[in-house]
Amino acid sequence: MKDKKPILIQSDFDNTITIGNVSEQIHDKFGPDNWDTIYQNYRSGKISVEESNIYSFQFLNFTEKQLNEFVINNVKFRKGFKQFYDFILSKKIDYKIVSSGVDFYIKSSLKSIGIDYNSVPIYSGISEFVNDGIQIKYTDPFGNHISSEFKNSFTEYHKNNYSKIIYLGDSLTDLNSSFKSDYVFATSKLYDYYVNNDLLCFYFDNYEDVLSKINELIN
Repeated sequence: MKDKKPILIQSDFDNTITIGNVSEQIHDKFGPDNWDTIYQNYRSGKISVEESNIYSFQFLNFTEKQLNEFVINNVKFRKGFKQFYDFILSKKIDYKIVSSGVDFYIKSSLKSIGIDYNSVPIYSGISEFVNDGIQIKYTDPFGNHISSEFKNSFTEYHKNNYSKIIYLGDSLTDLNSSFKSDYVFATSKLYDYYVNNDLLCFYFDNYEDVLSKINELIN
């Protein structure tokens, strides 16, 4: 049995690293016409978040340049994220973004604050811009196509490779991943769930909070 690495920080992206959900902001601006129906089907549990992105982006007939320009001009990051990321790099702590969102806007968001997106492993929906929309696919750590529990599939995989996992998330789509993690930083609906069920987590609103606590955990 191979030795495990000591620690991994696995983080969601939308409304965890950013303020608000970038995917939803894109759809509110650009559509498609049936976005409200798709969104309601997701909110009511009829489809997964991965399926909602697969269905909605396929009708989004805009160029990558148009969408990236919108993202760069509108994305807002939680306070202190760049400093937090620089700290993680300096300490050589493994950090991975695992998001049910989509690669192109995650990369353009990071680029907008001077982060080289090639310097951080990003696992998300994979986009392909085609003639009349954007095709999105999700694959698990073994390359299998999946349409739900994307983040959880990676947490399960990471459990076999790391002694401890620190997890950061904001929504109920982070629940299963958070349950498998050793330390949970939660905000928004994920935090509400933990409080309502008397479960232990660390609340965060900004990355100054996160950095202070992680400093304690790794020392």
